Amino acid sequence: MYVIIRIGDREEYIASVEDLERLCRQLREELQKECQFHSWYIRISPERLFALLKKAYVKYTQGVLNTGEIILEFLDDNKLSKSLVRTITPTLSSLGLTASGKFTAAAVEIGRLIYENRLEDVKAKLRQLVYRNCILKEILESSRDCDDIEKTVASVLTAYGKSIRLDELKYTTELLKILKCEDCDFKCMSVDRLSRCLDRVVKLTLDHVRDLFERLDITLLPEHLEYSKVDKTTYLLNVKGTAKTIGHVLISEAVETADLQLLKNILTKLDVEIREGQYEVYIKIVPILEGNGCKTTKLLIEVVRGDLEKVSKIVKISS
Repeated sequence: MYVIIRIGDREEYIASVEDLERLCRQLREELQKECQFHSWYIRISPERLFALLKKAYVKYTQGVLNTGEIILEFLDDNKLSKSLVRTITPTLSSLGLTASGKFTAAAVEIGRLIYENRLEDVKAKLRQLVYRNCILKEILESSRDCDDIEKTVASVLTAYGKSIRLDELKYTTELLKILKCEDCDFKCMSVDRLSRCLDRVVKLTLDHVRDLFERLDITLLPEHLEYSKVDKTTYLLNVKGTAKTIGHVLISEAVETADLQLLKNILTKLDVEIREGQYEVYIKIVPILEGNGCKTTKLLIEVVRGDLEKVSKIVKISS
């Protein structure tokens, strides 16, 4: 007598306790190839976490390694209640920042980067740790964009059978936003940074297309639409609250000139993704960076109706 367990496309035959234990070990090893920690407990703010890690690095240079001693000194320095040890300690553990009563090498390294004010390196190093936490990894990979993170935190937390604590929801969301979201200040942009801010570009574009929709007699209202990423430069346009796809958003690479002929050529290249009658609307976006050093950002936006009628305009964005 045996039991068949289906895992993806494969079947496992379990005829004994030993078979079950073997399967559990195998699944655990497969999971740990990508993530390691399964506990969820983020109950302190990112600012306080960073300050504590900076403290841990300074104490490490003085030969102090004990986690409890450093945390208590940190609380005393900041005139905080010692009862916060109960929230700080498991938060550090769930992120792999402590082990066996000491700060890990990764924690000390992050503290050093904070001390040296290398914030981009801090985010990169901390992102590696977060991806070792299976639950946080699931949130980052499931969230559609920065605006969606809090909702994803709540849904994943609920799916794991945890009641939602407001502080845990708030601090988990804040930490993951730091790691997932770029500082998209369009008043001072570069080509490289803009490539990491395309979600924000799409969101801002939808704020500027209402008049273009009206000129084409498109009855849809942009505020009733939502978008989801297909690949680096393509997004689906859906009606909010439904699975109905009504169009595509197509984004070109950024250019550093407003040469009219060049812009026309880029819009024409994007046309290869458009099929007459396939969708109700297409939105094409060409980011334009202008200036020396700290560049400002403009968007050439063209809306194409399903019958290929089109209108366009250029807008300047700053936030």
